[in-house]
Amino acid sequence: MNKKELRQYMREKRNALTIREQKLYSDQIAEMVLTSDLYQNLANICVYQAFRNEVSCDKITEQALLDGKQVFVPVIDNDSKTMEFYQITLDTNWVDGAYGIKEPIIDSNSKILTDKALILMPGLVFDHQKHRLGYGGGYYDKYLGLHKEHRTLALCYDFQVVEESIPYEDHDILPDYIVTEKKIL
Repeated sequence: MNKKELRQYMREKRNALTIREQKLYSDQIAEMVLTSDLYQNLANICVYQAFRNEVSCDKITEQALLDGKQVFVPVIDNDSKTMEFYQITLDTNWVDGAYGIKEPIIDSNSKILTDKALILMPGLVFDHQKHRLGYGGGYYDKYLGLHKEHRTLALCYDFQVVEESIPYEDHDILPDYIVTEKKIL
């Protein structure tokens, strides 16, 4: 399958999950993340706002805030086609951002990520070599290409990791680990 076919196939498969399955698997993945050394040892955690039945980061976000960690979320700049991470708190106000994904309202007090962090990233399809197909915007690849100090965990359901090698580009940034409800690669 080519990239377009793989994306479509996996979107359909992921969208077939029930709400109960999505929550159960997301909670299992969150438990693996929260007990990992990477989570324990880094003060800054970057999460994403799940949409289209992606693995939810809600449990991780809540626990990170309770643990006193600084939590950041991606904000897309449609004009420059870039992404930055902005800090959130329990009091953050949200708006619909790029692609209908919730983003914090940015103002003069908004804090951008400047220190080493654990970045949790979504994706549609992964292989055992940790190649990743997202939605095609390349936002994480561009950001991580400029910020190599961060550690990365890609979160996905186990069925999103396929046996065969998926198409990739030389500039693609591989996550350090892939975390599913069943295993860590």
